[in-house]
Amino acid sequence: MGTNGAVTVTGREEPAGLTLRTSGLSARGLPEIAVTGLPPYLGQAWARILAVLAFRLAAAARSGDDVPATVALTPDDLRAAVGERSTGWDETVIGLRNDGEHLAPVPPGDFAGTLDQWRLDLATRLFPAARS
Repeated sequence: MGTNGAVTVTGREEPAGLTLRTSGLSARGLPEIAVTGLPPYLGQAWARILAVLAFRLAAAARSGDDVPATVALTPDDLRAAVGERSTGWDETVIGLRNDGEHLAPVPPGDFAGTLDQWRLDLATRLFPAARS
């Protein structure tokens, strides 16, 4: 966590794809969030998704709530966490799986596609410019 208490998202490109990870949640007693194997063109959208998830986890911790198994994001969450407006959707659910050292965003239980398909669908639903 930075000296100002900020949570940051960092990334690095690896042979299997882009890895993004939060830094700063652990200083608040929360697990960090990480996503691996992303196509590089989804990096910017997923960095913002991790920022919104971190915002929501920090808010839950301040309220005394446990880390949830799922998080329902709304356009208001995007606006509050990253200052962006997003339209064309009301709510989207993201699962959080404990992967040992961190939480991994995963599709909700009712998603029938692959992990890669869900990652693309989520990124382009929240940030339509992520299509290319």
